[in-house]
Amino acid sequence: MKKIILILLAGLMLGCKIHNAPNGRYFPLGWGEPPQIQTKDYVLLPNGYGHGSSTLKHWIELNIERDKINMKLKKFQIPLSQIAD
Repeated sequence: MKKIILILLAGLMLGCKIHNAPNGRYFPLGWGEPPQIQTKDYVLLPNGYGHGSSTLKHWIELNIERDKINMKLKKFQIPLSQIAD
């Protein structure tokens, strides 16, 4: 409970909007705002985010893939100290 309160306070102080999944969990801050216009279907969302529209499901899947790609790209970054030499 304390962890959730600290996250909420940090988000509010930084001016970040925190977005909830249908099951009450929070989406990562880097994902931004979920789609506002969604279909009226009802599907299982990935990663334990509950149930929601297929539009939301595709948005979650896109962000998960984007996070995976960013993690792979970070492995290939060259430190600036090596470039300056």
